[in-house]
Amino acid sequence: MLPELFLDTSRPAVRVWEEAGRGEILDLFQREVYGYTPIVQPKLHQKVTRREQVSPTVQMERITLTFGLDGKEAGFEILLYTPVQIAGKLPAVVMLNPFSRNQALDHARRDVQHMPYEAITAQGYAAVYALVDGLAKDDKDQYSKGVFELFPRENPHGWGVISAWAWGGSRVVDYLYTRDIFDHEKIAVAGFSRGGKAALWCAAQDQRISMVWSVASGCTGAAVTRGKTGEHVADITTQFPHWFAERYKEYSGNEEALPVDQHLLLGLVAPRKLYVSSSSLDNWADPQSEFKGLALAAEAYRLYGLEAVDDHCSFPQVGEQIIKGYTGYHLREGEHACTTQDWELFLRFIRRHF
Repeated sequence: MLPELFLDTSRPAVRVWEEAGRGEILDLFQREVYGYTPIVQPKLHQKVTRREQVSPTVQMERITLTFGLDGKEAGFEILLYTPVQIAGKLPAVVMLNPFSRNQALDHARRDVQHMPYEAITAQGYAAVYALVDGLAKDDKDQYSKGVFELFPRENPHGWGVISAWAWGGSRVVDYLYTRDIFDHEKIAVAGFSRGGKAALWCAAQDQRISMVWSVASGCTGAAVTRGKTGEHVADITTQFPHWFAERYKEYSGNEEALPVDQHLLLGLVAPRKLYVSSSSLDNWADPQSEFKGLALAAEAYRLYGLEAVDDHCSFPQVGEQIIKGYTGYHLREGEHACTTQDWELFLRFIRRHF
């Protein structure tokens, strides 16, 4: 049985939810799944290391974000693409990239598909490519370097690498807030696969983010865990034990005992905008479970009186996009990937709200 979004099973007042209920759900995800994100915020240092015009209409800055605490430092780079001609404050679309230091993954070499900056800037938005694996390498034997030297993983509920990448997404938001050229009310965060898990967890915690897009995030991303096909908790915690709190592996083969499920994570995004997409042949991620997670999250949007994709919506045909109120979904034909076609459909959703 899936856990209820509202712990007392009745729909609370918005004030009660925001002051208590939401925090209880967030704490459960921290304690049982992703680990507790450090509360202390080290001082942010920023440095532009490169600036160039990469096309007639787009300029790029390579910026290093560094954080210091107790004599130790960690950091990562972002690539910031902005239109040459800027009219008014820029909405920002941040793509979390946890693949840049793992060239064994084909994803690491698909930057144009993962961050089509020309298409994004053509809409009048800034495109921010955040190389968040600079904070923590995606390696179970080497992840403890970088930001984990500032905030070590000390107990079964300590944060994992997904949380570290999500934390990096919030540090990008910190940076955007330091510059007046950006519209701080219009910040979208996106991620593909493991990056999609991080993007959702980032947005659940950081309410400055006004929109989030999860691409093929699957297990412990957008897909509900109970009844899921393909990847399960046992698979993901065995192959990637560094991604989550150590506590999470105790639910291997026992997902029914989890006090949360992923539709609750998506519900934490409300009343902000939420978009999920899947690939039709991505059985490991399980598109139907990703869609189910989104549809069940509609309960949180109803609390705010907002329309959203819900369980009255049929699972879409391949190539179909569903946009309803503050949430949306599409099913792209093909295998596990993030493509320019995915971006075209997501940009359609952004234009409705930005």
